[in-house]
Amino acid sequence: MKFFIYICSLAAAALLTGCVTSEIVPPPQENYGLSTESAYNGDPMIIDSSTPVLRYNDRIYYFQNQSELEKFKDDPKFFLTRYPSNEAPKIVPPLTNDYGLRTSCAFNSDPIVVGQFTPTLKYMGRIYYFAHTESRRMFMEDPQMYVAKFGANKVPKIISPLRSAYGTKTICAASGIPILVGPHTPALEYMGEIFYFSDLSSMEAFKKDPQAYINKKFTDQQNYKSLN
Repeated sequence: MKFFIYICSLAAAALLTGCVTSEIVPPPQENYGLSTESAYNGDPMIIDSSTPVLRYNDRIYYFQNQSELEKFKDDPKFFLTRYPSNEAPKIVPPLTNDYGLRTSCAFNSDPIVVGQFTPTLKYMGRIYYFAHTESRRMFMEDPQMYVAKFGANKVPKIISPLRSAYGTKTICAASGIPILVGPHTPALEYMGEIFYFSDLSSMEAFKKDPQAYINKKFTDQQNYKSLN
């Protein structure tokens, strides 16, 4: 009877926590040469035939050496919350403000138009759209690869405004409001361009959904400044 109760308790715990799977797999050959980050310490690395890879809970993680992989396996929960790139992509509804937006599928860069039923994910704080649920599922398995593969999938990076831009008249990339660039102007780098903002909330809105904002047309002025 005690054994039966013990088995039942294990089954109940499994139902509550979910089934955790972990498997060492070879690196996908199509990913050779792509830049990514180690799931162990966030260091930049290049994927090749010798790259240690772990499939954990249906998600692929890359490491610089076998030692990193083994340490990750010993305490995955610690590493999953330590680095933003390790987070699990989350299925979310498309943003209503993006209905009608012409953008690209995050899986293969094919053109799509966002609508009410467009498959959508949130990963590393930004929104990604897909042509089909199957392409969304494949992105969820290996999000770092798809972020590395297509420039439009990059997460905008917070930077300091260029000193050479101080005093430049431009407009906020999120709202079109005229601004004057100074040392404290919020700025992002995305796809080789620098974008300036009137305030931090505007910058965060752009960072969450950059493809929606770079497709906006503001009158009289461009909403970015070239890195050059």
